Amino acid sequence: MGRLGPVEAHRAFTDGVISTRVDRMKGLPLLQFIGLLAVSLAFGCGDGSGSSGAGATGGGDVVFSADPPLVLDADERPAEVAIPSDYDPEVTYPLLVILHGAGVTGSIQAGFFRLFNVVDEQQFVLVYPDGINNVWNATDACCDPTESVDDVGYISGLIEEALVTYNTDPDRVYLMGHSNGGFMSFRMACERSDLVTGIVTLAASVFQMPEDCQPAELPVSALMVHGTDDPTILFEGGSTGLGPYPSADETVARLATRAGCDLGDTTALDNIDLSEDWDGAETERVVYNSCDEGLQIERWTMRQEIGCSSFTCNPHIPVFSADWAERTTDWLFALSR
Repeated sequence: MGRLGPVEAHRAFTDGVISTRVDRMKGLPLLQFIGLLAVSLAFGCGDGSGSSGAGATGGGDVVFSADPPLVLDADERPAEVAIPSDYDPEVTYPLLVILHGAGVTGSIQAGFFRLFNVVDEQQFVLVYPDGINNVWNATDACCDPTESVDDVGYISGLIEEALVTYNTDPDRVYLMGHSNGGFMSFRMACERSDLVTGIVTLAASVFQMPEDCQPAELPVSALMVHGTDDPTILFEGGSTGLGPYPSADETVARLATRAGCDLGDTTALDNIDLSEDWDGAETERVVYNSCDEGLQIERWTMRQEIGCSSFTCNPHIPVFSADWAERTTDWLFALSR
């Protein structure tokens, strides 16, 4: 089946999900997906137990294999990996870790974001782990009320192990998270900012209290995406039932301030059409200017007040076109430390 054997199945799954969402007569599979994620967030984010996680397997001069394993932390909490079908151990690749929303898996989230489709085109290594009980211990708001899992340690270990297993660039390490996975991405950008170059989040927020973002040694570039009509993680801020979270406005302001940007100096880019659920270019883009050297903060607002064109629409889980995977990876991979 080739090096990306299991990925081909995920690609078929993704195409099926997208087509069923667009074809209004075949909506059941995606409705099940929506129900799983929405219910998990609405009625609590789990009580996972267990501990982290992977650790770096070496250091110094590394000889990379032409046929590396496609799993990390195999003995503890296995995380699957996709690599380009023409992977070359002499080539250095960017590393992207996808963090799923509560109630689903890394493979479902990566497929839903259509990331498997662009591994070859964009030439990167993709890691897609699972949280314990399908949740991440991110912030007080989302989603492990027991605080029993060290997901910061686990994800950090996966990154460190990936850097010595594949020829990946420590200056080009990125996270992409949806909902609970977005909250987890924000936490990683605080506590392991030494490891993470940039993040993309969808439908997520930061800690309620700014001082909980520790130690934040290095600011991290961030692209924050949020829908105005999201019923699960509210654009205006709110509470998940476990704890409060700030609004989208407050979240991006904190990110921009930490990156040294001028909050009063922004540039509006052309609107883009990311989702099949809304007609036209529903997504507004704003770039923050005068940031510290090497840092970028960008905000994409999905204006969902215009009404959804699909009967299965859920603004928390927009069905993306191929542009989502291409645009977000382009944005991330342009960043380097």
